[in-house]
Amino acid sequence: MSADAVAPNGSEIAGVGEARVRICEVGPRDGLQNLVACIPTARKIDLIRRLADAGLKDIQIGAFVNPQAIPQFADIEAVAGGVRDLGGVTLSALVPNVRGARRAVASGIDTLVFFFSVSRSHNLANVRQTPEASLAALEVIRTDVLPGSEATLRVDLATAFGCPFEGRIAAETVLAYVHRVAEAGIGEITLCDTVGVGNPRQTEALARACREAFPEIAFGMHFHDTRGLALANALKAWEAGIRSFDGALGGLGGCPFAPGATGNVATEDLAYLFSEMGIETGLSPEALLAAGGFLRETIPGLALTSALARAGLPVRHPFPEHPATEGPSTRKIR
Repeated sequence: MSADAVAPNGSEIAGVGEARVRICEVGPRDGLQNLVACIPTARKIDLIRRLADAGLKDIQIGAFVNPQAIPQFADIEAVAGGVRDLGGVTLSALVPNVRGARRAVASGIDTLVFFFSVSRSHNLANVRQTPEASLAALEVIRTDVLPGSEATLRVDLATAFGCPFEGRIAAETVLAYVHRVAEAGIGEITLCDTVGVGNPRQTEALARACREAFPEIAFGMHFHDTRGLALANALKAWEAGIRSFDGALGGLGGCPFAPGATGNVATEDLAYLFSEMGIETGLSPEALLAAGGFLRETIPGLALTSALARAGLPVRHPFPEHPATEGPSTRKIR
Protein backbone atom coordinates (compact mmCIF):
# COMPACT_ATOMS: atom_id res chain seq x y z
CA MET A 1 0.00 0.00 0.00
CA SER A 2 1.35 3.43 -0.90
CA ALA A 3 2.05 6.02 1.76
CA ASP A 4 -0.84 8.19 0.60
CA ALA A 5 -3.33 5.32 0.92
CA VAL A 6 -3.61 5.70 4.67
CA ALA A 7 -5.47 8.43 6.53
CA PRO A 8 -3.63 10.25 9.36
CA ASN A 9 -5.35 7.99 11.90
CA GLY A 10 -3.93 4.92 10.18
CA SER A 11 -7.24 3.78 8.70
CA GLU A 12 -7.61 2.87 5.05
CA ILE A 13 -9.24 5.43 2.80
CA ALA A 14 -12.15 4.57 0.52
CA GLY A 15 -11.21 2.81 -2.67
CA VAL A 16 -7.82 1.71 -1.37
CA GLY A 17 -6.92 -1.25 0.83
CA GLU A 18 -10.52 -2.47 0.80
CA ALA A 19 -9.75 -5.97 2.01
CA ARG A 20 -11.21 -5.81 5.51
CA VAL A 21 -13.81 -4.20 7.76
CA ARG A 22 -14.33 -4.57 11.51
CA ILE A 23 -17.76 -5.60 12.78
CA CYS A 24 -18.46 -5.06 16.46
CA GLU A 25 -21.21 -7.31 17.83
CA VAL A 26 -23.62 -5.39 20.07
CA GLY A 27 -26.29 -8.08 20.33
CA PRO A 28 -25.58 -9.07 23.96
CA ARG A 29 -26.20 -5.44 24.88
CA ASP A 30 -28.39 -3.62 22.34
CA GLY A 31 -30.04 -6.83 21.19
CA LEU A 32 -31.17 -7.92 24.64
CA GLN A 33 -31.92 -4.65 26.43
CA ASN A 34 -35.52 -4.39 25.20
CA LEU A 35 -36.50 -7.98 25.97
CA VAL A 36 -39.07 -8.39 28.73
CA ALA A 37 -37.68 -11.71 29.94
CA CYS A 38 -34.27 -11.67 31.61
CA ILE A 39 -31.92 -14.16 30.00
CA PRO A 40 -30.10 -16.49 32.45
CA THR A 41 -26.49 -15.48 33.03
CA ALA A 42 -25.12 -18.81 31.83
CA ARG A 43 -26.98 -18.47 28.52
CA LYS A 44 -25.60 -14.95 28.00
CA ILE A 45 -22.10 -16.27 28.57
CA ASP A 46 -22.74 -19.14 26.17
CA LEU A 47 -24.04 -16.69 23.53
CA ILE A 48 -20.96 -14.49 23.81
CA ARG A 49 -18.69 -17.51 23.46
CA ARG A 50 -20.59 -18.65 20.38
CA LEU A 51 -20.20 -15.18 18.86
CA ALA A 52 -16.46 -15.34 19.50
CA ASP A 53 -16.36 -18.78 17.88
CA ALA A 54 -18.03 -17.21 14.81
CA GLY A 55 -14.98 -14.98 14.41
CA LEU A 56 -16.11 -11.80 16.16
CA LYS A 57 -13.17 -10.00 17.75
CA ASP A 58 -15.16 -7.08 19.23
CA ILE A 59 -18.17 -7.95 21.38
CA GLN A 60 -20.25 -5.57 23.51
CA ILE A 61 -21.30 -7.82 26.37
CA GLY A 62 -23.84 -5.57 28.11
CA ALA A 63 -24.22 -2.29 29.96
CA PHE A 64 -23.22 -1.06 33.39
CA VAL A 65 -26.50 0.68 34.14
CA ASN A 66 -28.94 0.88 37.02
CA PRO A 67 -30.74 -2.51 37.06
CA GLN A 68 -33.97 -0.75 37.97
CA ALA A 69 -33.79 1.04 34.63
CA ILE A 70 -32.76 -2.02 32.57
CA PRO A 71 -33.12 -5.25 34.62
CA GLN A 72 -31.54 -7.31 31.83
CA PHE A 73 -28.08 -6.18 32.95
CA ALA A 74 -28.38 -6.74 36.68
CA ASP A 75 -25.89 -9.60 36.23
CA ILE A 76 -23.35 -7.69 34.12
CA GLU A 77 -20.46 -8.29 36.54
CA ALA A 78 -21.14 -12.03 36.48
CA VAL A 79 -21.31 -12.03 32.68
CA ALA A 80 -18.02 -10.13 32.46
CA GLY A 81 -16.39 -12.63 34.82
CA GLY A 82 -17.65 -15.53 32.72
CA VAL A 83 -16.07 -14.35 29.44
CA ARG A 84 -12.94 -12.54 30.58
CA ASP A 85 -10.81 -15.49 29.50
CA LEU A 86 -11.74 -15.16 25.81
CA GLY A 87 -8.42 -14.73 24.05
CA GLY A 88 -8.08 -12.30 21.16
CA VAL A 89 -11.49 -10.74 21.77
CA THR A 90 -12.01 -7.12 22.81
CA LEU A 91 -14.81 -7.03 25.37
CA SER A 92 -16.68 -3.74 25.56
CA ALA A 93 -19.63 -2.49 27.57
CA LEU A 94 -21.84 0.56 27.53
CA VAL A 95 -21.39 3.05 30.38
CA PRO A 96 -23.74 6.05 30.76
CA ASN A 97 -22.03 7.72 33.72
CA VAL A 98 -19.04 7.78 36.04
CA ARG A 99 -20.43 5.10 38.34
CA GLY A 100 -20.97 2.73 35.45
CA ALA A 101 -17.44 3.42 34.22
CA ARG A 102 -15.95 2.55 37.61
CA ARG A 103 -17.88 -0.74 37.67
CA ALA A 104 -16.73 -1.56 34.13
CA VAL A 105 -13.06 -0.94 34.96
CA ALA A 106 -13.35 -3.05 38.11
CA SER A 107 -14.84 -5.87 35.99
CA GLY A 108 -11.89 -5.90 33.61
CA ILE A 109 -13.71 -4.55 30.55
CA ASP A 110 -11.32 -3.77 27.68
CA THR A 111 -13.24 -0.88 26.10
CA LEU A 112 -15.68 1.44 27.84
CA VAL A 113 -18.31 2.75 25.42
CA PHE A 114 -19.53 6.06 26.81
CA PHE A 115 -22.58 7.40 25.04
CA PHE A 116 -24.70 10.51 24.93
CA SER A 117 -27.17 12.02 22.49
CA VAL A 118 -26.45 15.02 20.32
CA SER A 119 -30.17 15.72 20.75
CA ARG A 120 -30.77 17.50 24.05
CA SER A 121 -34.29 16.11 24.45
CA HIS A 122 -33.28 12.50 23.81
CA ASN A 123 -30.35 12.76 26.21
CA LEU A 124 -32.70 14.04 28.90
CA ALA A 125 -35.12 11.16 28.23
CA ASN A 126 -32.37 8.56 28.02
CA VAL A 127 -29.86 9.43 30.75
CA ARG A 128 -31.69 12.31 32.45
CA GLN A 129 -29.06 14.94 31.85
CA THR A 130 -28.06 17.45 29.20
CA PRO A 131 -25.34 16.71 26.62
CA GLU A 132 -23.15 19.23 28.43
CA ALA A 133 -23.50 17.26 31.67
CA SER A 134 -22.60 14.08 29.79
CA LEU A 135 -19.48 15.76 28.43
CA ALA A 136 -18.52 16.73 31.96
CA ALA A 137 -18.93 13.10 33.04
CA LEU A 138 -16.79 12.00 30.10
CA GLU A 139 -13.98 14.23 31.34
CA VAL A 140 -14.18 12.70 34.81
CA ILE A 141 -14.02 9.20 33.33
CA ARG A 142 -11.03 10.14 31.20
CA THR A 143 -9.05 11.84 33.95
CA ASP A 144 -10.15 10.05 37.14
CA VAL A 145 -11.44 6.58 36.22
CA LEU A 146 -9.24 5.30 33.39
CA PRO A 147 -5.75 6.21 34.67
CA GLY A 148 -4.13 3.13 36.17
CA SER A 149 -6.30 0.74 34.15
CA GLU A 150 -5.67 -0.85 30.77
CA ALA A 151 -9.14 0.05 29.47
CA THR A 152 -9.66 2.22 26.42
CA LEU A 153 -12.52 4.63 25.80
CA ARG A 154 -14.86 4.93 22.83
CA VAL A 155 -17.66 7.49 22.55
CA ASP A 156 -20.98 6.81 20.81
CA LEU A 157 -22.95 9.84 19.63
CA ALA A 158 -26.61 8.81 19.69
CA THR A 159 -29.30 10.37 17.45
CA ALA A 160 -26.60 11.64 15.08
CA PHE A 161 -28.96 11.16 12.12
CA GLY A 162 -32.24 12.10 13.73
CA CYS A 163 -34.17 12.30 16.99
CA PRO A 164 -37.68 11.02 17.78
CA PHE A 165 -38.44 14.33 19.51
CA GLU A 166 -36.50 16.89 17.45
CA GLY A 167 -36.41 15.35 13.99
CA ARG A 168 -33.40 15.62 11.67
CA ILE A 169 -30.17 16.64 13.35
CA ALA A 170 -28.05 19.09 11.36
CA ALA A 171 -24.58 17.90 10.38
CA GLU A 172 -23.16 21.06 11.95
CA THR A 173 -24.57 19.97 15.32
CA VAL A 174 -22.96 16.54 15.01
CA LEU A 175 -19.63 18.06 14.00
CA ALA A 176 -19.75 20.42 16.97
CA TYR A 177 -20.12 17.51 19.39
CA VAL A 178 -17.44 15.51 17.58
CA HIS A 179 -15.18 18.51 18.14
CA ARG A 180 -15.99 18.54 21.86
CA VAL A 181 -15.27 14.82 22.17
CA ALA A 182 -12.05 15.11 20.16
CA GLU A 183 -10.94 17.95 22.44
CA ALA A 184 -11.30 15.52 25.34
CA GLY A 185 -8.65 13.33 23.75
CA ILE A 186 -10.95 10.55 22.51
CA GLY A 187 -9.65 8.79 19.40
CA GLU A 188 -12.65 6.57 18.52
CA ILE A 189 -16.15 7.88 17.87
CA THR A 190 -19.19 6.01 16.57
CA LEU A 191 -22.08 7.84 14.92
CA CYS A 192 -25.40 6.21 15.77
CA ASP A 193 -28.64 6.19 13.79
CA THR A 194 -30.55 5.45 16.98
CA VAL A 195 -34.04 5.42 15.47
CA GLY A 196 -33.25 4.36 11.92
CA VAL A 197 -34.06 7.60 10.10
CA GLY A 198 -30.81 8.05 8.19
CA ASN A 199 -30.63 7.73 4.42
CA PRO A 200 -27.68 6.85 2.17
CA ARG A 201 -26.98 10.39 0.93
CA GLN A 202 -27.09 11.76 4.46
CA THR A 203 -24.84 8.95 5.66
CA GLU A 204 -22.23 9.48 2.97
CA ALA A 205 -22.20 13.26 3.48
CA LEU A 206 -21.89 12.99 7.26
CA ALA A 207 -19.18 10.34 7.09
CA ARG A 208 -17.12 12.38 4.64
CA ALA A 209 -17.59 15.60 6.61
CA CYS A 210 -16.45 13.95 9.85
CA ARG A 211 -13.43 12.23 8.31
CA GLU A 212 -12.32 15.39 6.51
CA ALA A 213 -12.72 17.61 9.58
CA PHE A 214 -11.22 15.11 12.04
CA PRO A 215 -8.74 12.87 10.20
CA GLU A 216 -7.17 11.85 13.50
CA ILE A 217 -10.40 10.19 14.71
CA ALA A 218 -11.31 6.57 13.90
CA PHE A 219 -15.02 6.74 13.09
CA GLY A 220 -17.52 3.89 13.19
CA MET A 221 -21.21 3.59 12.36
CA HIS A 222 -24.13 2.11 14.31
CA PHE A 223 -27.24 1.65 12.17
CA HIS A 224 -30.77 0.57 13.02
CA ASP A 225 -32.84 -1.00 10.27
CA THR A 226 -36.14 0.56 11.35
CA ARG A 227 -37.06 1.54 7.79
CA GLY A 228 -34.98 -0.93 5.81
CA LEU A 229 -32.06 1.35 4.91
CA ALA A 230 -29.36 0.05 7.22
CA LEU A 231 -27.42 -1.98 4.64
CA ALA A 232 -27.64 0.82 2.07
CA ASN A 233 -26.35 3.23 4.71
CA ALA A 234 -23.52 0.85 5.62
CA LEU A 235 -22.46 0.59 1.99
CA LYS A 236 -22.39 4.37 1.59
CA ALA A 237 -20.47 4.76 4.85
CA TRP A 238 -17.93 2.22 3.59
CA GLU A 239 -17.60 4.12 0.30
CA ALA A 240 -16.89 7.22 2.37
CA GLY A 241 -14.03 5.47 4.17
CA ILE A 242 -15.68 4.01 7.28
CA ARG A 243 -14.22 0.64 8.22
CA SER A 244 -15.93 -0.11 11.55
CA PHE A 245 -19.59 -1.08 11.97
CA ASP A 246 -21.81 -2.24 14.82
CA GLY A 247 -24.21 -5.09 14.22
CA ALA A 248 -26.54 -7.25 16.31
CA LEU A 249 -27.10 -10.95 15.74
CA GLY A 250 -30.48 -11.57 14.13
CA GLY A 251 -31.21 -7.85 13.78
CA LEU A 252 -32.32 -7.56 17.40
CA GLY A 253 -32.29 -4.36 19.41
CA GLY A 254 -33.76 -0.94 19.94
CA CYS A 255 -33.57 1.95 22.35
CA PRO A 256 -36.00 1.78 25.31
CA PHE A 257 -36.17 5.58 25.36
CA ALA A 258 -36.67 6.18 21.63
CA PRO A 259 -40.30 5.69 20.54
CA GLY A 260 -40.55 3.65 17.34
CA ALA A 261 -36.96 2.41 17.37
CA THR A 262 -36.51 -1.18 16.24
CA GLY A 263 -33.62 -3.53 15.65
CA ASN A 264 -30.03 -3.01 14.64
CA VAL A 265 -28.61 -3.96 11.29
CA ALA A 266 -28.05 -7.71 11.52
CA THR A 267 -24.47 -8.84 11.97
CA GLU A 268 -24.91 -11.74 9.57
CA ASP A 269 -26.40 -9.46 6.89
CA LEU A 270 -23.50 -7.01 7.26
CA ALA A 271 -21.03 -9.86 7.01
CA TYR A 272 -22.77 -11.24 3.93
CA LEU A 273 -22.87 -7.82 2.23
CA PHE A 274 -19.16 -7.27 2.63
CA SER A 275 -18.05 -10.82 1.93
CA GLU A 276 -20.04 -10.89 -1.33
CA MET A 277 -18.14 -7.74 -2.31
CA GLY A 278 -14.83 -9.47 -1.60
CA ILE A 279 -14.24 -7.53 1.63
CA GLU A 280 -12.95 -9.63 4.51
CA THR A 281 -14.79 -9.61 7.85
CA GLY A 282 -13.25 -12.69 9.46
CA LEU A 283 -16.73 -14.00 10.29
CA SER A 284 -18.30 -17.38 9.61
CA PRO A 285 -21.86 -17.00 8.24
CA GLU A 286 -22.65 -20.58 9.20
CA ALA A 287 -21.53 -20.04 12.79
CA LEU A 288 -23.50 -16.79 13.00
CA LEU A 289 -26.65 -18.54 11.80
CA ALA A 290 -26.05 -21.29 14.35
CA ALA A 291 -25.72 -18.64 17.09
CA GLY A 292 -29.03 -17.20 15.92
CA GLY A 293 -30.57 -20.64 16.31
CA PHE A 294 -29.20 -20.77 19.86
CA LEU A 295 -30.92 -17.43 20.55
CA ARG A 296 -34.26 -18.78 19.30
CA GLU A 297 -33.87 -21.81 21.57
CA THR A 298 -33.07 -19.55 24.50
CA ILE A 299 -36.00 -17.19 23.91
CA PRO A 300 -39.07 -19.13 22.72
CA GLY A 301 -41.07 -17.19 20.15
CA LEU A 302 -38.22 -14.83 19.35
CA ALA A 303 -38.35 -13.57 15.76
CA LEU A 304 -35.05 -12.79 14.10
CA THR A 305 -35.39 -10.15 11.39
CA SER A 306 -32.18 -10.69 9.45
CA ALA A 307 -32.50 -11.56 5.77
CA LEU A 308 -29.91 -14.31 6.12
CA ALA A 309 -31.81 -15.92 9.00
CA ARG A 310 -34.95 -15.85 6.84
CA ALA A 311 -33.50 -17.00 3.51
CA GLY A 312 -30.34 -18.84 4.51
CA LEU A 313 -27.09 -18.92 2.57
CA PRO A 314 -27.31 -19.39 -1.20
CA VAL A 315 -27.22 -23.00 -2.33
CA ARG A 316 -27.15 -24.53 -5.79
CA HIS A 317 -30.25 -26.64 -6.38
CA PRO A 318 -30.51 -29.58 -8.80
CA PHE A 319 -32.20 -28.71 -12.07
CA PRO A 320 -35.76 -30.12 -12.03
CA GLU A 321 -36.47 -32.98 -14.40
CA HIS A 322 -39.46 -32.55 -16.71
CA PRO A 323 -40.97 -34.98 -19.22
CA ALA A 324 -39.75 -34.30 -22.77
CA THR A 325 -42.34 -32.48 -24.81
CA GLU A 326 -42.55 -31.42 -28.40
CA GLY A 327 -43.93 -28.22 -29.74
CA PRO A 328 -44.41 -24.88 -28.05
CA SER A 329 -44.96 -24.88 -24.32
CA THR A 330 -48.46 -24.28 -23.12
CA ARG A 331 -47.22 -23.19 -19.67
CA LYS A 332 -48.06 -19.62 -18.85
CA ILE A 333 -45.12 -17.39 -18.04
CA ARG A 334 -45.75 -14.55 -15.61
